[in-house]
Amino acid sequence: TSDLCVMQCAYAPASAQGFTDARNSWTEATDTLEVIVSDSRLISQGSQWGHVAIYIDGTVYSRAHEEYVTTDKGTYFNGGTVYLITGLRKTSGNLWRDSAGLVLKVTPEEKHKIRTELERRVKVDREFRRKHPGESDYSIFGNSCSSNVADVLELVGIMAHDPRWLPTPVTPFDYTQVSHP
Repeated sequence: TSDLCVMQCAYAPASAQGFTDARNSWTEATDTLEVIVSDSRLISQGSQWGHVAIYIDGTVYSRAHEEYVTTDKGTYFNGGTVYLITGLRKTSGNLWRDSAGLVLKVTPEEKHKIRTELERRVKVDREFRRKHPGESDYSIFGNSCSSNVADVLELVGIMAHDPRWLPTPVTPFDYTQVSHP
């Protein structure tokens, strides 16, 4: 597995140039992805936990209550039109939340594995929505924004939940403790 770089960043394109880890050995980890961790909000369903999405190569993967959404980073934060199985929908974005980006330095193989799994999850969710209009398979315990990101990161050995507790539910706060062997 690769070494890991975790840093908080203001929302510019993910970049780890100029950063080195304690061992100064990033020979294999040449790609990055970004985990976007957003604060909680009391006035809307589910937002009391906060929100987590993952940004890879121009696409934000965001598991919402209604369905899995993919969009660009500008639309994710600033709002715009997103494609849902029920049609196009205007969104106001996420600038009303305080968010932090965790930029993770990974190998090209790890990044590919994560992106492939995210695409599979989006496809499965859209198939479910087509077969069950008006329903969602969202679950705070096993199919939430946080659990989806934790699952795909842990596929490549990035610990994304607090190991002192049960593996579910995973909360957005758990991402502030991300580690990689």
